[in-house]
Parts: sequence; C-alpha cells; structure tokens
Amino acid sequence: MTKLLRTLAAGMAGIVLASMLTGCGKVVPPGTTVIILSPSGDSKIVSSGVYKGWGRDKVYFVDTKLKSYPKDLKILCADDINMDVSVKWVGSFDVRSDTIDVIKAKVPASQTRRGDVSGLELSLDQFYKIAMEDIVSSITRTTISAYKTDNIREQREEIRNTVKQGVIARLKELKYPVDTADVLITNLDYPKEITEMRKKIKNAELKDLENAAIAKAEVAKARRDAELAAEKGKARLVEAEADAAANRVRAESLTPEIIMIKQIEMYEKLANGPNNTAVLIPFSALGSDMDKTMLLRDSVERLEKAAGK
Repeated sequence: MTKLLRTLAAGMAGIVLASMLTGCGKVVPPGTTVIILSPSGDSKIVSSGVYKGWGRDKVYFVDTKLKSYPKDLKILCADDINMDVSVKWVGSFDVRSDTIDVIKAKVPASQTRRGDVSGLELSLDQFYKIAMEDIVSSITRTTISAYKTDNIREQREEIRNTVKQGVIARLKELKYPVDTADVLITNLDYPKEITEMRKKIKNAELKDLENAAIAKAEVAKARRDAELAAEKGKARLVEAEADAAANRVRAESLTPEIIMIKQIEMYEKLANGPNNTAVLIPFSALGSDMDKTMLLRDSVERLEKAAGK
C-alpha cells in the first residue's frame, strides 16, 4: 500500500513538473502584445498566435491598438490674443525588446486576468496621460504662441507639421516606446468676443466693398453720360455749323435785286387783299440802272392791274 502511494505521488509530481515546463498555451487577445518575462530576466514578445507562460514567468498584456488622445488648450499668441486650440495625438505602443523596460518603468501595471491566465496590464491610456500629454501640450503651445492670430488659420498646415515633427523628435529623444501615426490640429478658434469683433470688421469690409462697387458703377455711368453729352454736343455743333454755312450761302445769294423783287411780290399779295387800294413803294427800291427801272416799271404795272386800275 505504501509503495502504491509513493508511486501515485511520484506520478502527480511528474504531471505538475511537466505542466510547469510546458506551460499553458493561450491565444493573444486582439490589439494586445504579450510580454513574457522569465525569472532570469529573459523576455519574449508575442504579438499574435499562441503564447505560453511558465510557472514563475510574469505575463504582461500591453495595449497596442491605435488610439487618439485630444487635448483642448488656450494659447496666448504673439498679438496677445488667446486662441482655443485642440490638438490630437494618434499612435500606439511600439513594443520591442529594447523598449520593455521603459514601458514598465513609465506605466503603472495593474493586475488583470485574461481567461484563466493572470497577468499585468500596461495601458497606453495611462502611459499617454503620465508621460506624453504634457509633452504634446508644451510643444503645441510653444509653436502656436509664436504666431499672430491674423493669419494663423491660413498657416494651419504649417503649424500642424511643426508640432508633429517636434513631438516625434522629443519622443524619440526620450526613447519612448510609442509609434506616432499623426498629430492633428483639429480646432483653431478665437474667443467669443474676438470672433464677434472680427465678424463686425468683416461686415464693415464687405459694406465698404459694396459701397466702392456702387461708387465705381456711378462713376462709370457719369463718364458714359458725359461722353454721350459730349457726342450730342458735337452733333449740335456740327448742325449749327451746317446751319451757319447755309445761312451764309443764303445771305450771299440775297442780292439787292432779289430783295427788291421779293419786296414787290409781297406788295402784290397785299394789293390782292379786299381793302387795299394803294401800294407804297419805298424810294430805296428805285434805281438809275435801266434794267432795274424796267423791272420796277413792269412790276408796278402788274401791281396796278392787280389793283383794278
């Protein structure tokens, strides 16, 4: 009986020893990297597939999902105006054999259990809050504070690139175990009172532009009216010159003889009236020239005949 018990005890011990030597195979959770640290200080990183932890090994579950961390800041710019700025770091843990110690040193490990496996969890959330948030905020503040708010929005992309490169350089200098996917400047807003003031200025500028456009249109219309008036004036001047020329021709064609004949014709019309019995011929109509005298005589005879004498 004693021999049998010894045999059973030896068998159980062998099973326990075999279990401790072979470990327990488990699947790596999604978005997690498993770090297995042996008592001797050796480490093993498993990012996918199955991992095995030995009896005295420590198992660390490291959150390696891509995450984003926004931060709202008030930043005093070069023209003494506070800007409301939102900056967002996007990245993940970069788990390598040479970064394990940094992760363990910077991130408080919390006890966790995945299935039937107990381990320690190293959270990126905690690492960012403890070790990175102030770095991102400080670099963003230093970068944006050098700008004036008048053109800060137009330079958003330049600012974003400067902040991103500054953050990456600083994290690399500190040998932080993270991989930066991007740094975003998601918001650049003036304080409410500044926004209202700029809105009024913008409206005033738009009104000035409108008034300038109206004035320009009025000036153009006045110029067109002046040009039209000038053209009309030229036309009247041409017409007047034509009339003057015509009058000159008429005046030059009105010889004393023609004037005399026209005068006699007028007298004839007067003599044809019912109450006219006498015709007065001005002395100036008489001349010494024979042709003129004959013309006048003939005219007088026709007048008398018309008068019924």
